[in-house]
Amino acid sequence: MKLAKTLNVAVVLICGGMLLSACASTETAGELISQSSADPDGSEVSKGDLERDSGLLALMREVNLDPCPTQAPNPDTANPGLPDQVFDCLGDTSQISLAKVRGRPMVINVWASWCPPCISELPLLEKVSQEFRTQVDFIGINLEDDPTKALQLMQDFDIKYPSIFDPAGDTRAPLTILGPPVTYFVTSGGMIAGRWDGAIPDQETFDTLLKQFLGVTS
Repeated sequence: MKLAKTLNVAVVLICGGMLLSACASTETAGELISQSSADPDGSEVSKGDLERDSGLLALMREVNLDPCPTQAPNPDTANPGLPDQVFDCLGDTSQISLAKVRGRPMVINVWASWCPPCISELPLLEKVSQEFRTQVDFIGINLEDDPTKALQLMQDFDIKYPSIFDPAGDTRAPLTILGPPVTYFVTSGGMIAGRWDGAIPDQETFDTLLKQFLGVTS
């Protein structure tokens, strides 16, 4: 079946084979959800607690992830799309709030090293992130994970796009995350245009999502 047909048809076909592909989730994996915005209930700011000892810092330098996206100094808060929570960047010593990342479309992928579907999806995410690196920012949310294991996995798959570290699962409630992987498509103005629950199965599907939600084509 060609993806030129509606995504609703594609979702029905994919769901049958991916029912269990989301980790610790009761949702049907591969479910595509269009939405105009995320739950704006993110006024309470929480900070990550990544303990960067000498071993972790050395591993960060070795993995050499791209830096987290630049925050806008005064973003428009009238239409918040992402929770205003401050998290540590997994690959360096900086912190960012996703609510303040504006200017370019963004793909946000929620993942963990303990999640098999997340691991299987990593090569596709890296491939697409490189192909669209001049048009779209890619960033991961490393959920309830061990930072050393997460960085080692990114090293194994030669992942270069950055991730933030969410050890306590603080993004679960505001982003309605039942289980990883989940991928969000965010406009340049910071609004969530759509999401995909479960592992994205192939590049054809990924390309269709980028075009539909962000207007981005190769």
